[in-house]
Amino acid sequence: MKSKINIVIPSIQISDELIFCLTKLNDQTNKNFFVTIVLDHKNKKNLPVLKYKLNKLISGKKNMSYKRNLGVKKFSSNLIAFLDSDAYPHKDWIKIASKLLNNKKNLNTIFGGPSIPFPKQSYSEMLCHYAKRSFYVTGYLNFRKYKSKSRYCDWLESCNMFMNRALYLKHGGMNIKRYLGEDKEMISRMKKRDNTIKVFFTSKLYIYHKERNIKGFLLQRLVFGSDLFNIIKFGNKIRTFQPILPLLVLLIFFFIIFSETNFNVKFSIILLYVGLIQSVIFFDIKKYLKGFKNFFLSLIVINTANIAYAIGCMMAIFGVKDLIDRKFYLKSRKNN
Repeated sequence: MKSKINIVIPSIQISDELIFCLTKLNDQTNKNFFVTIVLDHKNKKNLPVLKYKLNKLISGKKNMSYKRNLGVKKFSSNLIAFLDSDAYPHKDWIKIASKLLNNKKNLNTIFGGPSIPFPKQSYSEMLCHYAKRSFYVTGYLNFRKYKSKSRYCDWLESCNMFMNRALYLKHGGMNIKRYLGEDKEMISRMKKRDNTIKVFFTSKLYIYHKERNIKGFLLQRLVFGSDLFNIIKFGNKIRTFQPILPLLVLLIFFFIIFSETNFNVKFSIILLYVGLIQSVIFFDIKKYLKGFKNFFLSLIVINTANIAYAIGCMMAIFGVKDLIDRKFYLKSRKNN
């Protein structure tokens, strides 16, 4: 019999989103799994009728890294998966992952796939998705936001991740001191220790992930920017410098504004500079967007998101990152 997969889902409490996620897992064509939810505290919401075994752990007020580690350690299984409480997978998610993970050649391979929007999202949420599909928001990792070509990659998001439990435990799991970028840090650390570890993205392992509204999305970008020194990874590839691009663009803009140049010349330079930036973004998003309204509003969201990110970067540089803490990140997930 093939090994069961322990699907670990961290959440603050039993929420409507978590209940929806657990209910949708009933639809999996392969039932060879169980689910472990790890909560801050108990609440009075009733769980739905489920067609699989559900374990519930109360961790107290802990971050996602701590909760995932706890869920993996507490219940034995050869295979593990991570899923967010505001997401749900397509019906063959476990079936496909099980086939990949039970192949002996893949003992040291971490698998994952894209997170795409819910079938019925608000227009505000869809605009945030359009923005995240752009290279000028998520960089070379934008392929994870749609059903793009399967490939080996640097790292995957922990909202949709599979691996062998032994591999996870061998390398100490996730860093419980991190509430941002814990997935990237873990995989980078694992690959540094063992160069046989691979990370494979396949479009077949897609999940539906609820998008933030615009306010939440901008707050998320601000928080991500404040984590600049943990995100950036200097290397011999140009793409490793992508996280500092929004900050450089904003600093150049300020330099032009405050330069001692003739006003008319300065105005012309600003128009040319801003126009060039918008043209570059436009030719990027025209690959997947249609309609003037979508183009125009997506440009606004992308620009605003990059400004928020750049402000977060400056807060990190000036040592005031602590003004943006875990509470800000949690607030960014609330669509109200």
